Amino acid sequence: MRFVLQELHVTFKKSKETIKFADFTYFYGPMGAGKSTIARLVDFCLGGHFGEKEMTPALQSEFVSASLSLKVEDTELNLRRDSGSNLIRANCTYENEPFEVMIPARTSNGEVIPKSGIEVLSDLIYVLSGRTPPKVRKSKIKEDSDLARLSLRDLLWYCYLDQDSMDSSFFHLDGDAHPHKRLKSRDVLRFLVGFHQEQVSELEVKLERQRAERVKCEAGAQAIKEALSEAEIATEVEFSGIRQELERKLAAVDALILSIREDIGSTKPHAMDGLQVEARALAEKSSAIEEASRELKEVLGRDKSHRNEILSLSTRFRRSQSAREVLSGVNFEDCPQCGRDLPQRTSDDCSVCGQKHSKDPTGSLDEASAEKDMDARVAELNYLIKCHETALRRNDRILRELKAQKTLVDSELNRVARDYDSAYLSAALESEKQRAAILQQLSDLYRIEVLIQKIGALNDRVERLIVEERNTRSELKDAREKAEKDTQNISLLKKLFLDCLLRSKLSGFYADDCVEMKSPHFLPEVTSAGGGDLAVTSFSNLGSGGKKTLFKCCFAVAVHRLASKIGALLPTILIIDSPMKNTSERQNREQFEGFIKMLYELSQKELSNTQFVVVDKELFAPPSQYSRLFCSRQMQPNERGMDSKKNPYPPLIPYHQDK
Repeated sequence: MRFVLQELHVTFKKSKETIKFADFTYFYGPMGAGKSTIARLVDFCLGGHFGEKEMTPALQSEFVSASLSLKVEDTELNLRRDSGSNLIRANCTYENEPFEVMIPARTSNGEVIPKSGIEVLSDLIYVLSGRTPPKVRKSKIKEDSDLARLSLRDLLWYCYLDQDSMDSSFFHLDGDAHPHKRLKSRDVLRFLVGFHQEQVSELEVKLERQRAERVKCEAGAQAIKEALSEAEIATEVEFSGIRQELERKLAAVDALILSIREDIGSTKPHAMDGLQVEARALAEKSSAIEEASRELKEVLGRDKSHRNEILSLSTRFRRSQSAREVLSGVNFEDCPQCGRDLPQRTSDDCSVCGQKHSKDPTGSLDEASAEKDMDARVAELNYLIKCHETALRRNDRILRELKAQKTLVDSELNRVARDYDSAYLSAALESEKQRAAILQQLSDLYRIEVLIQKIGALNDRVERLIVEERNTRSELKDAREKAEKDTQNISLLKKLFLDCLLRSKLSGFYADDCVEMKSPHFLPEVTSAGGGDLAVTSFSNLGSGGKKTLFKCCFAVAVHRLASKIGALLPTILIIDSPMKNTSERQNREQFEGFIKMLYELSQKELSNTQFVVVDKELFAPPSQYSRLFCSRQMQPNERGMDSKKNPYPPLIPYHQDK
């Protein structure tokens, strides 16, 4: 899986730091500068744990968030995770569209993208790489065990060698490891060496799907059978007999009801027909009068509104005339509008507007004419209002009479209908009840018939699935046997591991040694030539903590070399935090230079597509002819009291003072 780290952006309370990664990145310097924290923050963005127990005091007080830019195959991916959060904000291109989602780091809470299978960060990275998440059996004993996903976090055990477990655990394969992690680590190794081939994986998924469907069909058929058994309907023959008997009873009851209706219909009184016609006529008349009254009320309202408007206009007109008469004898010296002096005008002109004085009389004649017209219009409207009110009162009276008459007709109609219904009900009520009960039983039986047919279909499906499951299990058994008989990859891993031990110049290992990795634990054990089976060297009995560290590092490098050769699904990144832990680079210079030199050589040849990140106390620079992009960063903590800006090799938190 092509996996390339590009940049790590870390946000602290007082600064933001950017760490760039090359093909081979080397961080070195004294302890306390934050070198290991860089590796932990990368792992944190990829879903790793980074709680208060894992944080240094400086991080506990200053760390805010981390953002990792990387490339998965050809897809750019940005992951941002806040301190203390279990969710990761992922930005990438998904199905040719920009995509952003909050995704759980490790614990699933359902699909974050419908119908994508993406539940956690591991699934997203598998999908972006174009790979199907591998699955392994939960139980290694039961053949029909459920399958569990092999998470990216499980594969990262061989990609990130953290400082804390470097000399205490051998990839969770040793006997002291947590049982669940030990089994999962074995699954990872089996998967990488080819014991868990793609064909095996596909057959296991196919078998699980068939088994799950068979169990579902069996449970469904059993549930339907139990429900029918409680209803005392066990077979299709019994169901058919019950249905035919109910249909016969329904036909007999329908015939009885029809004969009763015909007999009662001949005795129906003629008075009922006349009363029904009269009641409908009265209802229609009442409705027509109510509609007419509603329209009259609308017209009456409009006339009253019109009359009030005319009266209001009359009042305003009289006020205007009065004002004109009052102001007619006033001589204006200033403008009544703006207060300025009026211009000089002749005696024939108006001193305000400047127009010629009118010789025609104004005032009383116009006012009298207008008053007369308005009084006439008001009188006309009063007459119309009176007529409308009279018509409304007449309609109300007629409506009351019609309602009283209809009440009498309805009462008489109810009396006649009651006599008729009593005769009918006394004869047909019991038959109608019986008919309704039969119809309900038939309706229930029709629904049950579908269930009975479903039982047959489910049983047929179960039989087919049993045959398919048996065939798949046989194919899977053969595929597993074939995969485990092919020891070519495991032999190659042994060879590569011994080669790494020799090239790193780890003391106590020689070219004629023999490496064994026995199933099912796959713990590498080294025996000396001629020493027999008694002298066995393994991770658990290496006395030196420094040798344990390099032993583990060499095995991780060997796994990456194998994955590169056989194309196994392993992220092409190897982060090694403190390979010289418990070892002095000066006292063990040969081992230090041998191991780092091996990494440089392999990174140019077998592991040319693998990205390396090394964290250690001292730097061993690559040779001058090194062909890949290399970058290094020296880091040292700020001493208390010193000016942090004068530190030429600032730590990860540049402003933090060391305790």
